[in-house]
Amino acid sequence: MQKHPGGVQKFFMKVLFAVWELPPFFKVGGLGDVARALPADLIRMGVDIALVIPLYKAVRFDNVKKEKAGSFSIKYDGQEETIEVIKVSHPLNNFPVFFLKNKKYLDVVEHMNTWPFFNKAIIEGVKKNIFPFYPDIIHCNDVHTSLIPLIVKEEKLKIKTMVTIHNLAHQGRVNKDILEKMGINENKGNFLAWEHASKQLNMLMEAIIYADVVTTVSPTYAREIMTEEYGSGLDEVLRGKEGRVFGILNGINISRYMHHGKRRICEFVKKRVDNPDKIATDLSFYLEKKRENKKKLQKKLGFEIRDDIPLSCFVGRFDPYQKGLEILHRMIRKLDLENHQFVILGSGNVEWEERFAWFNSFYPKNISCNFTFNEELAHEIYESSDFILIPSKFEPCGLIQMLAMFFGTIPIAHRTGGLIDSIKNNHNGFLFDSYSSETLLHTYNKAVNLLLNDRKTYDVMVMAALTADFSWKKSAMEYIALYEKLYSGEY
Repeated sequence: MQKHPGGVQKFFMKVLFAVWELPPFFKVGGLGDVARALPADLIRMGVDIALVIPLYKAVRFDNVKKEKAGSFSIKYDGQEETIEVIKVSHPLNNFPVFFLKNKKYLDVVEHMNTWPFFNKAIIEGVKKNIFPFYPDIIHCNDVHTSLIPLIVKEEKLKIKTMVTIHNLAHQGRVNKDILEKMGINENKGNFLAWEHASKQLNMLMEAIIYADVVTTVSPTYAREIMTEEYGSGLDEVLRGKEGRVFGILNGINISRYMHHGKRRICEFVKKRVDNPDKIATDLSFYLEKKRENKKKLQKKLGFEIRDDIPLSCFVGRFDPYQKGLEILHRMIRKLDLENHQFVILGSGNVEWEERFAWFNSFYPKNISCNFTFNEELAHEIYESSDFILIPSKFEPCGLIQMLAMFFGTIPIAHRTGGLIDSIKNNHNGFLFDSYSSETLLHTYNKAVNLLLNDRKTYDVMVMAALTADFSWKKSAMEYIALYEKLYSGEY
């Protein structure tokens, strides 16, 4: 490692970052946020990086200059398939992005053949010098790129592989004849006893076994997935990888969220980013603005405009398996709703949307349910609420608690996964232990009591939330430390 003038570190590492989504071109979930932000900080720290993604029919290149970067062919399922390569520079972060185009397998997210084909295409592209460098490391992300480590080992390539698990529940079970389609002997696959009987290949398990290093999106989640409770059937495989499984907490793109803050509370947010030492002197200004925002949101939602009533929010997918909708619903039912206000923003499950809509029908002046995802409204909610409720049964990392704290909204969250790593109980938020409506209600009442009867302590918590560092720079430094160990041959 050496330093450039100005102190920028230069690492002699070339990293190919393989993902299935990347905004603004194509985005489905949180992985897209990681793919947009993390590589930008890695480049700023001296890593030579390029991204590779499928060119789906749904990809949009609005106001982005494209250039053809060549083409090549691969053999898949006994047929020669041509792949066109389109290169662009990311419009926000300027890193190179390579799109692989094949109408038969990459036009739509079909899964059974899309990901194996995409993975094989990436390796063939590397071998045929399609990318700007021969990578030292291929950084794979989730099930969509999970067969790359197997291919690298099968072909004895001098490339290190890292796989980041963003959500262990998504494992990609496919017919084991996929290996034959890729030109790999079926015996190279690893099968759990019950999966072998059903002729299924678990793609994510292959990544865990063959990757040189496995990472997850928070330190606590890295420990949790080695247990039977959170391991989704792969805990034994992960324990077998112990010593090479690491948790690195995701960050948030502060400059991106500054854009939203500038519209409403820009004076405080800008001072906080430019002059963090002046936070204390500006806190009273911020709190005044926050109360103004609360009144504006109350008016917009048709609520009674009062500062002495708690305004709490839930923002997220309506996923009953993960997001704690049942215990949230039960908790709200137990409250005297005339003395509480809730705003719900999210969608994804019609049955649970209908259950929450019942509250909206009977208590329209106290509960507002918005079954959509509207980023503008989400930021209005973060900037206006007293509390954000995050009752997730499990949470690999979570971003909404970081966004909420960035705008001074106190999280009330289940003690699990990345919520443990980002929220300090009774310091910048509240954590509850037992996954139940009773413990959620108890913790919520504790938080409300603080807001209404000990405003000074509540404001200290707001200060702690505002000063928490969730920048991607910290995360990027930890990834670079692992890259260095891979590069040096330690792993």
